[in-house]
Amino acid sequence: MRLSKSIFLSAVVLVALVQTALASIYSQLQFMKIESPRDGQDVKAGSQLTVKYVMQPLIDEQTSPGKALGLDINFHRRSGNKKQQQLGYIHKKCPVAAKADKYVTYTKKWTVPENTKPGSYAIDFVEKVQLRRTQITSTETVKINTGETLSATDFNARPGGKGANQSVAMAKGGGAVYHAGVLGNDAHWIKDFMVENGVDMSFTRISETEGNGRAFIQVSSETGDNCIVLYPGTNAKYTPQDASKVLESFGPEDWIVMQNEISCGGEIMNLAAEKGLSVLFNPAPMTPGIVNEFPMDKVAILIVNEHEAEDLYRDLGGQSKGKGGLDLAAELLKRFPKMQGVVVTLGGDGVIGKFRQEGDRMRDFIIPCRKVDVKDTTGAGDTFVGYFLASFVRSIDKDYFTRIEYALEEANVAASIAVQRLGSMNSVPTLDEVKAVLNK
Repeated sequence: MRLSKSIFLSAVVLVALVQTALASIYSQLQFMKIESPRDGQDVKAGSQLTVKYVMQPLIDEQTSPGKALGLDINFHRRSGNKKQQQLGYIHKKCPVAAKADKYVTYTKKWTVPENTKPGSYAIDFVEKVQLRRTQITSTETVKINTGETLSATDFNARPGGKGANQSVAMAKGGGAVYHAGVLGNDAHWIKDFMVENGVDMSFTRISETEGNGRAFIQVSSETGDNCIVLYPGTNAKYTPQDASKVLESFGPEDWIVMQNEISCGGEIMNLAAEKGLSVLFNPAPMTPGIVNEFPMDKVAILIVNEHEAEDLYRDLGGQSKGKGGLDLAAELLKRFPKMQGVVVTLGGDGVIGKFRQEGDRMRDFIIPCRKVDVKDTTGAGDTFVGYFLASFVRSIDKDYFTRIEYALEEANVAASIAVQRLGSMNSVPTLDEVKAVLNK
């Protein structure tokens, strides 16, 4: 039995937080535009937040397709289970009266609760709309961050980066891994570390002039949640010409694993598909317009977290609110008929997957979360990706759906071990550690 080789195209990143603010959000709601808060806005516990929206003018009653009936605005966390996420209402039954010939602006000052801890939160604008023959509910979500100046209790520089983490995870999971990318002139030690963990680095070059990429990571000592800001460094220096040379050594029996951290990712994915490689895509970090940048119809297996699945579906023009993980996976498979399967990781709620074989055979997978003492979630997703493909490739002699199920279970266990340790690349468990948990 020949184990497929896998290439991980991503330069490597070192491990520190800063919060970023994005442009003002234009609402997808039916009759209004949200002007405040902005998507990605930073707020502080105890401070006042301006909530502002604008109602569009009424259309003539003879031609109007509908009208807004009501609007609720609520505040919730973006992580944890549904009970942990829900925090409360900012305003119930907000005014939605519109004028016949002008825009109407409504503004409310809301105080962020004093006990709001630093982290990632969201504000949902939930609008009830009366159409000609039915009522619908339309929702727009604005992501905000709460922060404050804190003293750090510790500082460490560790090897990491999505592609590098996934390469090490697959190697530790028993895969034959060839990592391709560009390292900075300050990252010789990272190359050595990856080689020590079983990754073939012969397709990775070191730049003589550029510094390595960096990930600045802040980890909460209370929840284990993290916030990450990336500096690309040599990640942005990898070219399609570099990839084309690497791909000469690979073919139809091999896999390429890609993320959204390197330059020219879409072009490189196309080159790999033309060579006949199977593509596993983990589109993180998620960026607007990613479906136009990457040839999604070339992806065999897509692995995303729940927020990425929602963002991706919205990027395709869908309304993701109210759809669970399996629903989102089904919608994404519909959009891309050649895709074999979609995996959605749900954090504390486990993992789901939806896969198809030979067109018509479909199967859903639901893997419950393992309850463990969480210390650091930074490398959990990458550990999951690497172990999933390693397991899938190792069990090539088994039935297709059996391979998927075991790969999901093994990856879930590996990720649950990783979150009990600090760091990203160095938190990846060995295959013996994973099997010991599975065999209990």
